[in-house]
Amino acid sequence: MNSRIKSLIKKEFIQFFRDKALVMLVIYIFLEVAICGWALFMEVKNLPTAVYDMDKSQYSRNLVENFSETENFNIKYYVNDYNEIERLLDRGRASIAIVIPKDFSLNIIEGRQSKVQLLADGSNSNTATLAISYGAKIIRKYSRNIEIERLGISKNQISLLPSVNSLVNSWYNPGLNFTHFNLVSMVAIAAIFTGVLLASGAVVREKEVGTLEQLMVTPIKSYELIIAKILPMGIVKMFGLAVGVLISVFLFDVPVRGSLILFFLLSTLLFFTAMGVGVLIATVSKNMQQSLLLSFFVLFPIMFLSGTVVPISSMPVLLQWLSYLSPLRYYMNIVVGIFLKGVGLDVLWSQALSLGVIGSVIFLISSLRFKNIMR
Repeated sequence: MNSRIKSLIKKEFIQFFRDKALVMLVIYIFLEVAICGWALFMEVKNLPTAVYDMDKSQYSRNLVENFSETENFNIKYYVNDYNEIERLLDRGRASIAIVIPKDFSLNIIEGRQSKVQLLADGSNSNTATLAISYGAKIIRKYSRNIEIERLGISKNQISLLPSVNSLVNSWYNPGLNFTHFNLVSMVAIAAIFTGVLLASGAVVREKEVGTLEQLMVTPIKSYELIIAKILPMGIVKMFGLAVGVLISVFLFDVPVRGSLILFFLLSTLLFFTAMGVGVLIATVSKNMQQSLLLSFFVLFPIMFLSGTVVPISSMPVLLQWLSYLSPLRYYMNIVVGIFLKGVGLDVLWSQALSLGVIGSVIFLISSLRFKNIMR
């Protein structure tokens, strides 16, 4: 490495650590992994629940007790008419309401079918779907117990009845812990975000302070400047990525079933791609504000088409085809494969190759654009 590149690298480190806002941005992006781990989850617990019990019998009270005994529902309101339920749901004070009709116990006693109504706030479809599912499960269990009691069958006799049991085995994540996938996806998103934002910021900063023109008249070549921009930012991003991995593993018990060395090696491919995108954005941006706006304009489609938010198979066919252009799609498969599945390069080589090809094309285009502005 010649002395010019060494001097430029030293300059980049000095400029980066002087820019407190940029340093805080890098720290925040990777600390956001912890925030998302605590805040984002797919379980429904302690849902504020309203009860409209028109029957007020022992049967209806037993059903309500079954709801209150679970951690999913928190019975906070007992109402006396439908209007109160509507007000609670409108104001967001209750997420679900249980309505028990007047003839609930009479139908059970006389052997007829009795109904219970569940009203859910569907503005959050995910919460409403899970809440209705949990509630229906409680009601089915309650109904099953009444049927067994009415038939006069003991618990020992139940075990003698013919039945079919499903043996479900979930590979890679036996506990179906959503936090594990959530954390590794946040690490992947943080990696590409920092790569793009730092690279674009490093070049645009030169434009804003006027040092890019000074660099143009110095005896340095464009490739030397590109190398000097890449190496410091790569080191900073690797350090941030290591922090994100440590947070995921030690704070949230995310398993590492594969090779961390392979993970960091393949992460350089994503950084290579991200920095290419960042430099390309910087070449068409006049200031930092434009750079940030264009970065998010590019990053959000990359993120949404990667499978981190919704499964790619659930997308429309056109978007499924467009997802092949998202480098984060391939990196996400790499991260999940190494952390949760424990697979190696023999399985991930196609993902690494695709990521490398996309990165090479993007970096070539951005390098040519950068050479043009250096002339």
